[in-house]
Formats: sequence, C-alpha cells, structure tokens
Amino acid sequence: MSRPSIRRIRPVKAAAVFAALALAACTGQPGTPVAPGSYPPNTPLGGTCKAGFYTCQLPTATPLGAPCSCPGLGAASYGRVYLK
Repeated sequence: MSRPSIRRIRPVKAAAVFAALALAACTGQPGTPVAPGSYPPNTPLGGTCKAGFYTCQLPTATPLGAPCSCPGLGAASYGRVYLK
C-alpha cells in the first residue's frame, strides 16, 4: 500500500497568506481629514478605501472619491474612497 502524499506549504506562499490575513482587518486613513459638517449637504459618503492591491475600512464616513490610504507591507498605499 502506498502512503498518501502530504503536500508541504512553501514558506513564500505561507508568508503571503499570513500577510493577507493580517492586513484584512486594517483601518485606513482619510487622505485629507474632512470635518463632519464641512462638506455640502447630500454629499455621498463612503467608508472603504481601495488603494491598489489593498482595501481597508475607514474609521469615519468620508466623501466619495476623496484620497485615502491603507497600510501596506513596507509603505502605505494610496487610493480613493468608495461606498463599499
């Protein structure tokens, strides 16, 4: 009887999976802090920053399309605010 093969996870693949899981719960930063009452009424607001490869939640609602950043591996990634 032959033994079933056990696949080993390569260290690089394991590190990539760990990094993705670690950054999944990160909180982003609005690029230009906007005071909650300073934008015009009926301005659409969003809470998700999409910055290249990274997507993160913002701590406060920010006008759609405003600049934002998500923490990344080594340096922050910069993008725009989206609804979700």
